[in-house]
Amino acid sequence: MPLTIYKRGRFWWLTGTVPTQKGEQRIHESTGETDEAKANKVRLNRELRAQEEIDLDPKDRFTFAQAVELYLDAGKDERFIRPLLEHFKETRISDMTGSDVRAAAKAIYPAAVYTTWNRQVVIPARAVINFAADEGKCRAVLIKGFTKKDRDVKVSTAPPKRAVDRSYIDDFREASDDPRLSALMLFIFQTGARISDAIKLEDDSPDVDLVNRKVIFRDMKNGEDGEADLTVEMVYEIQQLREWKRERLASWEARTPWGKNRRAGPRHSGRGAKKPNNRLFGFMTRFLRKDIMRICEKAGIPYLGTHQPGRHSFATEMIVMNGVDVATTALKGRWKTKKLLVENYTHAKKGKGVIDKVFGKKKARRPANGDSETKSGVASKKRSTAS
Repeated sequence: MPLTIYKRGRFWWLTGTVPTQKGEQRIHESTGETDEAKANKVRLNRELRAQEEIDLDPKDRFTFAQAVELYLDAGKDERFIRPLLEHFKETRISDMTGSDVRAAAKAIYPAAVYTTWNRQVVIPARAVINFAADEGKCRAVLIKGFTKKDRDVKVSTAPPKRAVDRSYIDDFREASDDPRLSALMLFIFQTGARISDAIKLEDDSPDVDLVNRKVIFRDMKNGEDGEADLTVEMVYEIQQLREWKRERLASWEARTPWGKNRRAGPRHSGRGAKKPNNRLFGFMTRFLRKDIMRICEKAGIPYLGTHQPGRHSFATEMIVMNGVDVATTALKGRWKTKKLLVENYTHAKKGKGVIDKVFGKKKARRPANGDSETKSGVASKKRSTAS
């Protein structure tokens, strides 16, 4: 039955049915109008919206929730997705704009800096929508990120990212009381590995090939596999680490039970008290902040986490300090684009040494033929005399 209006008290009401994709929908609600003409206009608009809904292209009906489901079913990274899903829910992608996504960033993380908004909202939302659009499920949406020139954005007060040289790694290793962390820090420095990829390596896996001096990282951040070369020093370090783990495991198994849940014999404190596992570096989580910070304090060096001594330092050592070309560095460090590598991971040399080396005053060079000037002078004098 089509919609009709009738008066109930002061207001006019709608009653009847409207067509939908799933069949007819029963309507019985107030128009909010006391004037019959205005109430009739509400009725016409309601019927028009219902018809437009039926005629709508399926791509325009696709929702953000459906796009998220499609994205995760494809095995994509689920980090930062849940807050976006809770914010947009069943919002149609055709109704979303870049401004809506940027507004969501401010609503979800009101105290964050603009780089966090980009990393945790803009980029994930763009990835979800673009994936669905690429699958032909919806239309693409242009979503621009934040910049520090935008109004109402917060700029990070954290110190800029930096690279370290080998002396930082050596100081850390010398002060370290944990062979696993010593090997791990050298590994990320020489391979440019992310901490999440490094700790996932398993000791008895063919992905750790010491004979051919290489490791393979499975399912990295970009969803692909990657390969890293090992130095002879790193191979020896891994062999030493394996020997340490074997000794630790033998010591653990030699303990005799004492009481219900205890063991007698010598003990280690902290992480060392746990039974050695099958991970190459022995850690089950990438959150090693407290352990690394403790050793950095002991060594008298600044705490820089793992990304700066790892990927930032690898890129800088390769390109800036040793002149390796960008393409090779991107390949060896598993960067997807050379632009990302150059703009974010290479750090310039500081101090006056570079300028002095290039432009500083140099001693005059003696000519290769020491008496060439004298001979040329004599020859020119003879020519002048002859003329």
